Amino acid sequence: MKRNNSEKWDTLIQRHLDGIASDEEVKELSEELESSSETRKFYLKLQQIHTILLSGEFDKPSTNDSEIRILELISNLERSNHILGKRRFLFTLGSIAATILVLLGSWSLWLGRAEMIVEITSIQGDIQWTGDGGNVMEKLEEGQALTGGTIETKSINSAIELRFRDGTTVSTSGGSVLTIADDGQKKLYLRSGILSADVKEQPFKRPMVVVTPTARLEILGTRFDVMANPERSKVSVRHGLVRAVRSSDGKSVDVAEGHSAIASSDVQHEFLSRRSDQAVHGWKANLEQERKQGEGEFVSAMVALRMEIRDALGAGKVTREQIRDVYAARLAEAANTDGVLKAQPKQIRRSKFGNVIQIATLYLNRNKPNPIVLNEKSAFRVQGKVAVATEIHVGFGAFGTTRASAGRFLASRNVAGEFELEIPVDQFQPFRGSNAEDSAIGMEVFTWFCLTSDVNAELEISAVELKPASN
Repeated sequence: MKRNNSEKWDTLIQRHLDGIASDEEVKELSEELESSSETRKFYLKLQQIHTILLSGEFDKPSTNDSEIRILELISNLERSNHILGKRRFLFTLGSIAATILVLLGSWSLWLGRAEMIVEITSIQGDIQWTGDGGNVMEKLEEGQALTGGTIETKSINSAIELRFRDGTTVSTSGGSVLTIADDGQKKLYLRSGILSADVKEQPFKRPMVVVTPTARLEILGTRFDVMANPERSKVSVRHGLVRAVRSSDGKSVDVAEGHSAIASSDVQHEFLSRRSDQAVHGWKANLEQERKQGEGEFVSAMVALRMEIRDALGAGKVTREQIRDVYAARLAEAANTDGVLKAQPKQIRRSKFGNVIQIATLYLNRNKPNPIVLNEKSAFRVQGKVAVATEIHVGFGAFGTTRASAGRFLASRNVAGEFELEIPVDQFQPFRGSNAEDSAIGMEVFTWFCLTSDVNAELEISAVELKPASN
């Protein structure tokens, strides 16, 4: 194909594969496929790529029966081209187009045929599923069967659990992106967020595979949890054994029951399996390193103060000569202060918080193996500031200790100006419909968040820690 024609058919084929081509475009593509063997091969190549991307098949695909059938079909069609040319006068253009439409539909069925591989066993909040052919669904319900595809938990209170045909269950929640596939071997890609799994015994040569941006995990049968983002992934094994391979250098470790490992994109970071049964009950946030991308903008104390001074100069509240005297103490303090985490806007749907929230989120101890377990004396202390009096919602996510499941807990408070809160863990309530136990005591906390639906709040968090409650 010439370059301009190649670009044209590339666009048209992609529109067809995405299910958005018009009737006229489908007819035009059908006629081209009937007449051009080169375009047919090009279509086959794009269809294969499209199917792999949707199904999450990360390894090089092997030639299966349906692919062999298509190759045979193309070969037979090419051999019969000269016969078709001699008999073309017997057919009208409409009948040819109809014939090729049937053929095109058969190709899509053979190459893109998708089986139902999981069933939704529980669901809550705003969930989006993108499946075969780019089909997008937002109205999902318990008991519904799904093909391979991508699940996105869109809001802070979103959660879904899926069960494979062999009884293996996986669950994800709150701002996670998970692609699933099963062609006889379960393959999952956790782009970001959390994953909990209870995996039934798998064939030795076909272990379940979980890929994150920084690691590849192989599982024959176990219970485990994974937290992932573009920089690092942490796997914690509750039962069984997981082999973890770091993507940056191919180094591997076996993570046994009661152990965890952190795979960082930085090869200088230690990649070891460590005991994780030595629980800790306290934590102090590092706002810069533990923030979740897209749900909190870190601004250092010095930068924040410089912005404040700039605004004061612009408003005529101080002169350049007065800066040293007015801000001397603040400048000294800023040099020894981490900074603030500014909540960022996030659009959500089907949430009690409204369509747009301001949110700041932290991952707890993602660079440390020891789990942070809540006890009856645990309390969260939060310092921050809002521009107007408003209601904020403080919450956390936690893993259950007896099963691979995650719950979300929430407490609401009214605040104004600079605020400091101390909220005992027993005052946090589970989200409505959550699979978590009624009490978070004894659970491992892995994420913390603070949000408001007030767009004028300008919510900032300056300090967060988990500490024993005050007497």
